[in-house]
Amino acid sequence: MKRILCFGDSNTWGVIPEPKKNPFPSLRYDEQTRWPCVLARDLGKNWRILEEGLGGRTTIYTVPGEAYRLASTYLEPCLLSHRPLDYVILMLGTNDIQPKFHKEALQPNRLNAGIRALLQIILSVPECGTGSVSPRILLLAPPPIRLSSSRPDVSAKYGMEAGVLLSHHFSSEYQKLCESFPAEFLNASLYAEASEADGIHFTRNSHVRLGHAVAKKIRNWERSAPEAPEISSEILRSSIEM
Repeated sequence: MKRILCFGDSNTWGVIPEPKKNPFPSLRYDEQTRWPCVLARDLGKNWRILEEGLGGRTTIYTVPGEAYRLASTYLEPCLLSHRPLDYVILMLGTNDIQPKFHKEALQPNRLNAGIRALLQIILSVPECGTGSVSPRILLLAPPPIRLSSSRPDVSAKYGMEAGVLLSHHFSSEYQKLCESFPAEFLNASLYAEASEADGIHFTRNSHVRLGHAVAKKIRNWERSAPEAPEISSEILRSSIEM
């Protein structure tokens, strides 16, 4: 049985977008809807999908009181606790654009800095992979966020128009990163979009479409190269030291 870790934020956990501010914890899409669950059904019984989504998760940025949301400190123990892994699917970055994490405005050319650090972490622990070979990595670029007329509080949290404009660079910056790392790329915005309800979280249909798209990507990958190639020490070292 092959094992896939889906590591992300609230759009991996499956938050249902709400058009009104709610004092209660977020509601979650069911297992018929969430994209990792759709992925699991499409791939079938010989695959195990491990959901590791957390609302508010960032890559390398934090503020006092929110260190538990920091992917860079949790990723390595997460990889080792779920080993052996054949694939790691990574979709993060949306929360990184929140102005509260930055003394100066985050620029598009720094948008992939956090993901770069996470890719380096994955490559630094090959023992988390099956046979101690680094798991294959699929990097998903999050869809752009949008302004929400019903949730101005959420739009303000993500920097209003500046945050929306910044989020449109996810695809190009993440794809560029995959050219220098042993990782495959998928643009999630081709299949998923942020709901108008809050401007951040996926619609129900987006989860389903994305799950199907990721499954197709994995199946094609398996057909073209059934066994994960061992990453050479030169590639590993150059990627980690970048």
